[in-house]
Amino acid sequence: MLTPKGRVTDHLKLVRTSDTVYADVEPSRAALLKQFFDERVFITRVEISDVSEELGLIEVFGPDSGEAVKAVEGSLAVVPLERPLPGAVIWAPRGYIEAISSALRSHGVAPSSAEDLEEVRVIEGSPRIGIDYGDHHLPQEAALEYLVHFAKGCYLGQEAVAMAQRGTVKRRLRHLHFEGEALTGRVLYENDEAGTATSAAKIVGLSRGIATIKTSVPIDARVTVVSDESRSDAVVKALPGTIDGPELPSARELRERLQGSKT
Repeated sequence: MLTPKGRVTDHLKLVRTSDTVYADVEPSRAALLKQFFDERVFITRVEISDVSEELGLIEVFGPDSGEAVKAVEGSLAVVPLERPLPGAVIWAPRGYIEAISSALRSHGVAPSSAEDLEEVRVIEGSPRIGIDYGDHHLPQEAALEYLVHFAKGCYLGQEAVAMAQRGTVKRRLRHLHFEGEALTGRVLYENDEAGTATSAAKIVGLSRGIATIKTSVPIDARVTVVSDESRSDAVVKALPGTIDGPELPSARELRERLQGSKT
């Protein structure tokens, strides 16, 4: 979801059942989004509800996650996941969550904490809204082209998004491969300010980070992240799974095409 100026406000993960569309959003945004959608119900017969207290989610990752999830009963929906790792997310009434967790554990699934998930998403290069990007980022700056339908008609923020897609953006989310300690803080390239690292994690010898960096800094460039008195060098990489998105014609190209079609 975007502002009128094309900045990202929310990242909704949708699941549709026979008569309902459920949206997984950041916890702090549920009430605000309910109000947003309530104000946009006109003729369509639809009811907007915040079901945060009624439903819960369990994310299962790993090569054997599919078999473990098959044995689960009582779920509302099971949806495949690709990010931050292949797996599945189980949507279920909160009254079933403990039973589902026990069933998963009996099939060899080890419970993890929210902190574990944060580390995994950073290592795998999966940015999180509100931490790595937000209402100061265009979709292209947040490497979210894969979520944008560039041929779609009018939508909030479309003009700014289309203009950015026709040109180049000056900054973009990147994956940092640290050579030592993983840090958040200022990013320097050739001793000049080049961006900000917003997430950092280290697991089993892998030190990774997520940062907004100027697009003038090339992929595979070496940068330095500075945090208080600490410094750590890193190599800039593209975020896994991201794309550049389609190139749209400029206004001039569109005029030339229209003129050509009339002759």
